[in-house]
Amino acid sequence: MKLCVILTLALSVASQSRTCLGFGAHGASLAQEATAQKVQKGDEVSRLLERIKSQSPAERREAIDQLGDAGDPRAVAPLIAALKDQDPDVRASTANALGQLGDKRAIDPLTSMLNDEVSFVRAASARVLGQLGDARAVDALTGALRDGNSTVRGAAAMGLGSLKDARAVQALIPALRDEAPDVRAAVAAALGDLHDKRGVAPLVQALKDEYRMVKLAAALALADIGDKSAVSALNEAVANEKDEEARSQMKEALKKLMASPD
Repeated sequence: MKLCVILTLALSVASQSRTCLGFGAHGASLAQEATAQKVQKGDEVSRLLERIKSQSPAERREAIDQLGDAGDPRAVAPLIAALKDQDPDVRASTANALGQLGDKRAIDPLTSMLNDEVSFVRAASARVLGQLGDARAVDALTGALRDGNSTVRGAAAMGLGSLKDARAVQALIPALRDEAPDVRAAVAAALGDLHDKRGVAPLVQALKDEYRMVKLAAALALADIGDKSAVSALNEAVANEKDEEARSQMKEALKKLMASPD
C-alpha cells in the first residue's frame, strides 16, 4: 500500500511538472510574439518617419496620417517640424495628427499656426488646440474669433468650448452676433459646453435668430447650462418654430432643461 501511495505521488508530481513546463513555454512564446510586434511597430514608425521626407506631398500626407494613427510619441518632434511643410494640405494633416497624439509639446507650434496664410490650416490648428485641452491656448483662440475666415472663427469657438475655460465666455458672447450663421451656431454650442450662466441671456436672444441651426444650437446650449430662467423663452421658441424636425429637437432640449436640478 505504501508503495502504491509513493508511486501515485510521483506520477502526480511528474504530471504537474509537465503542465508547468507547458505553461512556461506558452508564456515564453507570448513574450516573444509581443517583442516581435513591438519591433515590427517600431520599424513601421521608422519607415513612416522617412516617408514624411518624400518629394511627393501626397506621400508625405499619407505617412503623416498613419503616424497619427500609430500613436507613437517618437513622431511628435518630426511632426512639429512638418508644420512648416510648404504644402498646406500637409500642414493641415500634420495638425490633425498632432491632435491624435495628444502631446502638449504641440501647443506652442499649433498656436503659431493660427497665423498661417491658408485658412483651412488655421481652422485645423484651432480645432486641435481645443482637442489638446490646454488652457494656454485660450488667448490665441479668443483672438482667432476675429479671423477673417468664418470657418476659422467657428473652429476657434468650438476649440474654446472644448477647453472649458471660463475666461472664454466674455469673448464668445459678442461672437453670437457674428455675420456667419455657422459661426453663431458654433459659438452657441461652445457656450453650452462652458455651462456658464452668463451665456443664458445672449442665448435666449439667439433663439430668435433667422437661421434654424442657430436657434437649435441655442436651445441645446440652454439645456446644457440648465438655468430654468430660460424655460419660458425656450417654450415660446418651440411654439413659434415651424420646422417639424427643429421643433422636435427643441422640445427635447426643453424637457432636459425642465429636468435640471434647481
